Amino acid sequence: MFRAPLLVWSAALSAGLLAVLIAGVAGYWPLHGIDEAFDRLLAPMREGPLAPVMLVTTALGDGLFLTLAGVVTVIAFLFAGARYRASAYGMAFVAMPFVVQGIKWLTERARPRAIAYSGTDVFSFPSGHVANSALIYGAIAGLSLVTFKGVTGRLLAGAFILLPLMIGASRLYLGAHWLSDVLAGYALAGLFLVLLALAVKRHPEPPRFSRAVPIALFVIAAAFPAYLLITLPDASELYRAIELHEPVGRTLPPSPSPD
Repeated sequence: MFRAPLLVWSAALSAGLLAVLIAGVAGYWPLHGIDEAFDRLLAPMREGPLAPVMLVTTALGDGLFLTLAGVVTVIAFLFAGARYRASAYGMAFVAMPFVVQGIKWLTERARPRAIAYSGTDVFSFPSGHVANSALIYGAIAGLSLVTFKGVTGRLLAGAFILLPLMIGASRLYLGAHWLSDVLAGYALAGLFLVLLALAVKRHPEPPRFSRAVPIALFVIAAAFPAYLLITLPDASELYRAIELHEPVGRTLPPSPSPD
């Protein structure tokens, strides 16, 4: 479905964008001034009625929920007999948080506002919410396009592609990341998705593999409301504290994957 030249161009574009952004973070060109200007542009909007919507949206990119989505997807492949695809997806999903953590450790970029994170999660570049969600939801979007033909496949794929775009917007709105952090997350996920597409391109799966995809989508969709009920109170307090520059009253549980 994905032609080799398209994959090559996508990889080159993603790698080029990531390299340019890393150079900016390192101080080789005035990236921070652009980020600060964009942050000031968003500042008046943060006091509006969108905050609850953005909290719900950003929860879709939380490490715990993404871990659930990734595990369900891999297990679905195993039950369908698609072992190679399960291995490829599993390795990509596991590797991404380590790559994000490594870049954070190397760049040590401060966030726009102080957040109650520890370790390398204190650092801002790149956005782990965006990188991990774009990888996992992007992979599921590709599966939806392959599994469901016609309008249904395109609608499902479009919905899953929209999710990481919304998550990126929520990170900016909540003041958790700079614009370039979010763009770097997309670029990094683009590289991973190209590598994933190349890895599975020459390994066709048995016909019954497609049966697992609807089940995985249903489990992921059904789990989100329950996850939201558990995490939203703490998330509301965290980002309200950021807005008011106050200490956080409760300590959030550590995220299974870096932010």
